[in-house]
Amino acid sequence: LMGKLKGKRELTVDDTVLRLLALRQQQLMVALDNRGHAAQDSIRLGELDEKAWREGKLPEALVKARAHPQWSTLNPGAKLNQAERQGQLEALVSQI
Repeated sequence: LMGKLKGKRELTVDDTVLRLLALRQQQLMVALDNRGHAAQDSIRLGELDEKAWREGKLPEALVKARAHPQWSTLNPGAKLNQAERQGQLEALVSQI
């Protein structure tokens, strides 16, 4: 409510969008890991085990990140060095 009074808008994404972004990111990481440094051909994304991301709950780190919009690098005053943010980031990386 305070943000609305100050003229700020909050944008959120649906769980489905987060799942799709996570799957695409995993595919890209696998493709880049298998690519040589001098490769010139297009990146081809392969199949991944999508079941873990399509079903069930989102990882707890993503749920907590949604509650802290100030952690986003899209915000001008992003607080990137907070210990809690770093801890959630490490937890998410270990899950992926």
